[in-house]
Amino acid sequence: MTEQDDIMEEHMEELEEESEETTCDCAEELEQLEREKAQLGQQLLRLKADFDNYRRRTQTQMEEVTKNANEHLLKDLLPVLDNFERALATEHADQKHNGFFQGMEMVYQGLMAALAQHGLERIAAKGEPFNPDLHEAVAMEASEGDDGLFVLEEIQTGYLFNEKVLRYTKVLVGPKKEEAECQK
Repeated sequence: MTEQDDIMEEHMEELEEESEETTCDCAEELEQLEREKAQLGQQLLRLKADFDNYRRRTQTQMEEVTKNANEHLLKDLLPVLDNFERALATEHADQKHNGFFQGMEMVYQGLMAALAQHGLERIAAKGEPFNPDLHEAVAMEASEGDDGLFVLEEIQTGYLFNEKVLRYTKVLVGPKKEEAECQK
């Protein structure tokens, strides 16, 4: 039985060695799997951040496309607004009490209010200092000295759309009337 005991002992030692090797292999595999898990977690976070950035960028681009489309539509409507203003400017004394004329004024005011809600605003010009960022001078009254130019007359209405110039106001510029009279 000693021989069998020896054989059994050898087998037990071999099994213990194999068990230790298997344990070492499992520990190495576990560490490798933990590293892979951490890498996949980082990759997932990067992909999520990339997707969030893509979504924000796409939303911004869509808003920009909508604004540009609205801008083109409003540019096409500006001549209609000009004709509307000219028609209302030809009022006569007898038209002030005319129901049709009053209705047209109400329609015009409603149209301008609706356009204002979407970002269109009229550029104030008459009596204001000349501003080349908002006004286009088409004529100039003679002036002595350089006291500054003011808008004397508005020839064509200008508009801002979302705080960007859609059309410059065409104006007549010169010195302020009060200043010119005081200098004489």
